[in-house]
Amino acid sequence: LERRFGPEPLGPRFTARWLADALSRRPGKLKSVLLDQDVVAGLGNIYADEALFRARLHPERPAHGLAETEVRRLHRAIRAVLGEGIDRRGTTFSSFQDAEGREGANQHNLRVYGKGGRAPCPRCGYPLSRTVVGGRGTSFCPRCQRMPGDDRQLPIARTPRRIGSEPPLAASTPPLPDRQH
Repeated sequence: LERRFGPEPLGPRFTARWLADALSRRPGKLKSVLLDQDVVAGLGNIYADEALFRARLHPERPAHGLAETEVRRLHRAIRAVLGEGIDRRGTTFSSFQDAEGREGANQHNLRVYGKGGRAPCPRCGYPLSRTVVGGRGTSFCPRCQRMPGDDRQLPIARTPRRIGSEPPLAASTPPLPDRQH
């Protein structure tokens, strides 16, 4: 199975270097590429929206066009949103229960998923947008997750606030290590 699917995003094979290499070979829209199980095993629609929001990346960007710092932000964001989802026993919208009969609680931690066209961005207050990417509903902030080259001046709806446990977005990180063969 490991040869058929990409690496599990919380496993040791899923490194920023591996992600950079995988994305560099894929010209498709970033969200569609992330949902491709051949690229990343087990990353679903909810967590893709949330990771892209945290990394401040537009879901329709070409996957092969990310800078090294953007790939590192995305890698950290994917691992963070999945880790938080596990810590909260998953995201329950209907009747899912874990092995102990408890519902997940991560749905209360979602920042953008399912809120496009219905809520403001929790970071800047601008209205969240909804679109379809790769046949999947996609929520994002057009102000915080700009497409490269989009120089429109979008107004700030209210004073931005820092979001809970979100990792720093401009964190200084060391260069990616060389790929091991």
